[in-house]
Amino acid sequence: MTKQELKKCITITIIVAAAYLVVNNIPDIINIFKTIIGVLMPFIIGGVIAYVLNIPMTKIENLLSKKIKKKSVVRTISITLSLLVFVAIIAIILLLLIPELVQSIESLVSSVPALLNNVQSWALDLLDQYPELQTELAKAFQETTGVKDILTTILNYIIDGSVGFVSSLVSSVVTIFMALVFAIYMLSQKESLLRGCKKVLYATVKKEQADKVMEVLNLTNKTFYKFISGQCLEACILGVLMFAVVALCGFPYALIIGVLTAVTALVPIFGAIAAMVIGAILIAMTSPWKALLFIVVFQVIQQIEGNLIYPKVVGKSVGLSPLWTLLAITVGGNLFGIMGMLVSLPVASVLYTLIKENVHLKLKDKKIEVV
Repeated sequence: MTKQELKKCITITIIVAAAYLVVNNIPDIINIFKTIIGVLMPFIIGGVIAYVLNIPMTKIENLLSKKIKKKSVVRTISITLSLLVFVAIIAIILLLLIPELVQSIESLVSSVPALLNNVQSWALDLLDQYPELQTELAKAFQETTGVKDILTTILNYIIDGSVGFVSSLVSSVVTIFMALVFAIYMLSQKESLLRGCKKVLYATVKKEQADKVMEVLNLTNKTFYKFISGQCLEACILGVLMFAVVALCGFPYALIIGVLTAVTALVPIFGAIAAMVIGAILIAMTSPWKALLFIVVFQVIQQIEGNLIYPKVVGKSVGLSPLWTLLAITVGGNLFGIMGMLVSLPVASVLYTLIKENVHLKLKDKKIEVV
């Protein structure tokens, strides 16, 4: 056996042994992976925050660099303003939304008995011409105290869940603080960090492979940058527009629906459906006819947003057809939940672009032109 054949056998043996160990210890490996993710979570969150904050920070730096020549001063001011904007947006949303949410939940809890009574009266009036059926229906409604209790229990569970969420959020202050500190460090030293990572890449692999990795990373960064900036701006515009229209039309829960629409707008297709359904359910608790009218108004706003606002603000930053967009969101949501739905679209766009370029190059090499 030659030295090359021996090396190949050893490599295959190691791969088979490693695969065997992985298959037989999947639960332990998953637990180890979860532990590592838990330890690194502040840094992962910090990296995400840094990437998002880098978008406004870069624009602020471009404006300040025209008037201030010292780069360190420009960087400090840009980071500070970006953090202030980030914290201010979250604080405003919470200060406006939490009191409105608590009041809405209390209103829903108190309106459940009246809603059931209204349904009872409507059904009995409708069946005046059927006395026997009316009597049976009246007996059935007399036994709906259990339904009332169930609905009240569900709403109370929602309230308790909200309180639990707030408590969990408060208990994670240390993690959030560490993430913010890490994000600030990354933003302040982003050039040196990127330079160091690039050096490690080119020192580890061949230059051709490193160039290909940098090409993919640049494409990924460009796609995510356009998607995040455009999607956030479009979500803000849609949220404000929805709040104004809902308030002017006299629908209840205008603030909650506006914020909900802005948040869910970050997820294309499914976000709009979720916002419409939740908003219609909330309004239906006060008036079913207003809920139907709200659905019509929502669809009109969606058409305006989809045909006028979205193409101007976001444009073709993702570059995917509706079919591939739906497929990417569905797969990402099934695999990783809401976060998967948010990230799947730009990831799919990057993969689509890479595959498209590779196919074009191969067709060009084979001198084939597909019509």
